[in-house]
Amino acid sequence: MSWLVVVSTFLAAAVEWVEAFTIVLAVGMFKGWKSAWTGTVGAAVLLLAVVTAFRSTVGSFPIGAAQAVVGVCLLLFGLRWLHKAILRSAGLKALHDEAESFEETREQLGPGGATAALDWGGVATAFNGCVLEGLEVIFIVMALGGLRSAGAASIGAVAALAAVTVVGVALRAPLTKVPENTMKYVVGLMLSAFGTFFAGEGVGVAWWHGDVSILILISGYALISILLLRLLQSPPQLHTGGALRVPKAIVEKIWGLFVGEGILAILTVAVVLAIAVFTQKLGHDGVAAWLLAVGVIAAVAIALADSLRQATAKRSEPAPAPAQPVRRDEPAIAEPTAT
Repeated sequence: MSWLVVVSTFLAAAVEWVEAFTIVLAVGMFKGWKSAWTGTVGAAVLLLAVVTAFRSTVGSFPIGAAQAVVGVCLLLFGLRWLHKAILRSAGLKALHDEAESFEETREQLGPGGATAALDWGGVATAFNGCVLEGLEVIFIVMALGGLRSAGAASIGAVAALAAVTVVGVALRAPLTKVPENTMKYVVGLMLSAFGTFFAGEGVGVAWWHGDVSILILISGYALISILLLRLLQSPPQLHTGGALRVPKAIVEKIWGLFVGEGILAILTVAVVLAIAVFTQKLGHDGVAAWLLAVGVIAAVAIALADSLRQATAKRSEPAPAPAQPVRRDEPAIAEPTAT
């Protein structure tokens, strides 16, 4: 499955490199390329140090514990992307726009033009942007490559960097034509599948035909996500009578206390822990593998339930009454009568 690691890393890293390129481009055009490259090189040095420290730390853990920890983190990372991608595709969350990000960075840089001297505000902006996006790339490469194929993951990340750099330098403009949101959807599916697989191996489950199960997980997650997307796009229309309004409001209030931001991470970790207990107590490692996948799907569905509830409530609201047209044979305002 090295080819799948290359593809997954390439797509994931390309998304992050595009966002980093947008920031560096804005700094270079409005504060000078010396400031942009100084911040970028400084970020690269820091990221290299992070890679060295991360590899030595992970290498000190037992292989099973490392698989479980990295798998859960990768699963949470992938599900976060997938969750946002489904909401964006359903029209419930604004699409990411690189042109808008470019303008936001330009506004943050403030007035002034590009100069040959260093602009420390521009250096800091380029440095921060590259570090933040680079940390996500490092995590993806270490999570996918460190457990399976470091060479394949590195090839994917470097190839993505080269592709984004070449295209970006040639265009000297934000890469708005890149289907970034679609790529995030695909990457979310892939990382979620890899994370499920690694987390399962770490807690003792046995996957059917080993790595082949990753393809099955990707396909299954894709199918379920499409069904959830269709449900969000066309929510059922509810007709609630007056007698049910108070209980409905109470249920919605209680639901909002527990289902919201962060619920996906909490449920996912709970599912992994439950599968770990299941394998230790009952030993049905083959069954536990698919129970883990079902649990992850359930976590995503519950996390999307609040968005579905809001879409359903919005659809159930009565449409505003159309304005009554003014008859042409009658004046809009009555003429005053003479006295």
